[in-house]
Amino acid sequence: MKTNPLSRRGALKVVGAVMLSGVAGQLLLNTRARAALAPAGQGLQDFIAVSKELTGKTALNATLALALHAALLKATPEFDAALLKLKDTLAAQGEPDKALVQAILQGWYLGVVGKGKKAVCVTFVDALSNLAVADVLVPPSYSYGPCGTWSAKP
Repeated sequence: MKTNPLSRRGALKVVGAVMLSGVAGQLLLNTRARAALAPAGQGLQDFIAVSKELTGKTALNATLALALHAALLKATPEFDAALLKLKDTLAAQGEPDKALVQAILQGWYLGVVGKGKKAVCVTFVDALSNLAVADVLVPPSYSYGPCGTWSAKP
């Protein structure tokens, strides 16, 4: 008579461990990773279209667009409705909502959504302001050389 090497208790432990690891994985995902896993909806497509028009860029980082859109939605729950109105206003060449335009451009160029204690840093290195000077400068928090290099007179 053969005995089963995996007892009922062992099987329950394995199932519990798998379930726990799945929950832990969702809790530990950062904003950009969570945004990359989210399905692209009409709101995101509108956000990318409006962003291209506001920035004048034809190619924008799709992962960053997902993360910025998610952060703007979290900061302003009615963001998609305001975005749709902005898209229509821009198409009609009307006067856009300056606060909304500033919030979108702030996200793309500074990598930050929101202000004050509610500000969320979505990106730093991939912010358009840093990419604009990337051929000459590295992002300001990165070292240009050994410690104290900046103090030497040119």
